[in-house]
Amino acid sequence: MKFNESKIAKWSMIIVLIALVRIIGECFRLDYIRTTLSFEELKPFLIGALVCTLSVFTMVLLSFSQKHKMIIIIAVVTIILLFAIKFIYLV
Repeated sequence: MKFNESKIAKWSMIIVLIALVRIIGECFRLDYIRTTLSFEELKPFLIGALVCTLSVFTMVLLSFSQKHKMIIIIAVVTIILLFAIKFIYLV
């Protein structure tokens, strides 16, 4: 099975969208485990969700003009940013 830029770009959008769903789900998991949540506890998840949302929005707009390389680059940068947010706030 041969992958071209178009398929990789589509999979990149799907992966970032799944990351967004996982981040939002993590907020609900924390709500289930703890009785009270402060803004400071949710702040890294909200920042990550905002980064993912803006990235997916940008990737969808770029897919209309078929800029597949830019979509792949944005997906990689988004994943790196999510790891950076995780290590800055949660470690």
